[in-house]
Amino acid sequence: GHYTADAFAVRCFDNRFWKPFKKFIKECGLRHIDVESVAGGAKIFSSPEKEGDRDFMLRELEKSIRLHKTPRVMLFTHHDCGAYGGFARFEKNEEKEFEFHASEHAKAVDVIRSKFSDIPIDTYFIDRKGIIKTL
Repeated sequence: GHYTADAFAVRCFDNRFWKPFKKFIKECGLRHIDVESVAGGAKIFSSPEKEGDRDFMLRELEKSIRLHKTPRVMLFTHHDCGAYGGFARFEKNEEKEFEFHASEHAKAVDVIRSKFSDIPIDTYFIDRKGIIKTL
């Protein structure tokens, strides 16, 4: 039969972080998630290359909610993301990088909340230490 999604998750397609992402999802007890993998992950909401990219992902979220009764959104970005210019963009400073990603997550949450005001949204940064909740 058809499923109800536990979450709509947006992550970067960078394969270096696939295993920690999968492990985290399993540890959270999520069985069915609608996953979107795009360059930069949550960047598609906060700082898309083209406005149409953001609109597309908002439509995907709307479909997940409508078709799979999705109750929450999970947004991910990660260390050394090429879509954001890599680690060098932050002068190889982990604190600067994390703060930047946390601010991007806040922007992404605002974008989603402007269309879906009631859905819970969790944001995460993946680095060498694991997965860190940002908001």
